[in-house]
Amino acid sequence: MRKPLLFVFAFVLFIATSCKKDDSEPSQEVETNNPLLTDFDKRINEIIAPYANSSSTASLSIGIFKDNQTSYYGYGETKKGNNTIPDSETLYEIGSITKTFTALLMIDYLQTNSLSIENPINNFLPSDIPIVQHDGNPIRIKHLLNHTSGLPRLPDDFETGMDPNNPYKHYDSSKVYSYLKNFTLQINPGQTWEYSNLGAGLSGIILERQNHKSYEQLLIEKICTPLGLGKTKITLNSADSSNFAFGYNSYGRQVPYWDDMNAFKGAGAIKSNAKDLILYGKTILNHESSVLKTQIDSCLNVTYESNDLQMASGWLNLKFNGNECLFHDGGTGGFNSYIVIDKAKSIVLVILFNNAPSSKTENCFLELVEEVLK
Repeated sequence: MRKPLLFVFAFVLFIATSCKKDDSEPSQEVETNNPLLTDFDKRINEIIAPYANSSSTASLSIGIFKDNQTSYYGYGETKKGNNTIPDSETLYEIGSITKTFTALLMIDYLQTNSLSIENPINNFLPSDIPIVQHDGNPIRIKHLLNHTSGLPRLPDDFETGMDPNNPYKHYDSSKVYSYLKNFTLQINPGQTWEYSNLGAGLSGIILERQNHKSYEQLLIEKICTPLGLGKTKITLNSADSSNFAFGYNSYGRQVPYWDDMNAFKGAGAIKSNAKDLILYGKTILNHESSVLKTQIDSCLNVTYESNDLQMASGWLNLKFNGNECLFHDGGTGGFNSYIVIDKAKSIVLVILFNNAPSSKTENCFLELVEEVLK
């Protein structure tokens, strides 16, 4: 799970490059369910078809909520050679978009127990872990949710025993606790933004420890069931598995699923589809009428701001086409995902690739988001 696209954007380099395919790649007929009936359909096709035609591309599933209408588009094949175009129900690994769900779960837990994001994390950890602090300033829950904890992206010993095909499976909560016992914080929490999968994973561990339930149980009970997200989950049944896209690396070679995130479930373990993520985005847009109103309200409060960066709990606030938007992306070994919520224009854009992150997926997303948010 890489850093979000924040630094790829450079905020103003919008579409310095485009989705156009490399002329050296062989041309092939693109598989799509785009009906090509409206000018909007045709413009989407102009943007996506060149990318989808690339020999390294597997598929992508797009959901767009705009002008109070929802549209879905699928391109490519869920597995190369199976002639199955992805649709709104096709499941993908969504990687770090998981962090937005983790933040919402944490806020729900805190509100339910009359607690605050200002609570130090040690209040929720085993008592034999020394207070994680710098100059008397402890890491607080809010620092885990806005990536200002001072914790590194990954523990220093993370690669010991790691399987590159399933890189998080070996690292459990006991290893996280052992790491924290010997960790020395170098800066005051809240001072500097540094993207941390460890911080998000620790949030998930705290949730499990305090609730005596698995992260997935909490996800389904607290978010997916109330919001009607029937296909947003971690563990897939046989029907789900048959509708799960195969993952490919950026060169178009099939790679294993990341089927066990262990201590890092809160950082990137969720699978979902375009239909559920559009509903999730619409709920956030219209959260005043949601059963999770107060939780979403709290999640959207900006808790860190520096120069062009605004960070809420789990969500980045970025400007696209001059409008403030909520944003997160995700990347795993074989998948790349994006969600953008334009609050001013009431637009939600979701794009899911079953290819690992690359300059092609990023450029394709950038051109699509500029078109959709017009």
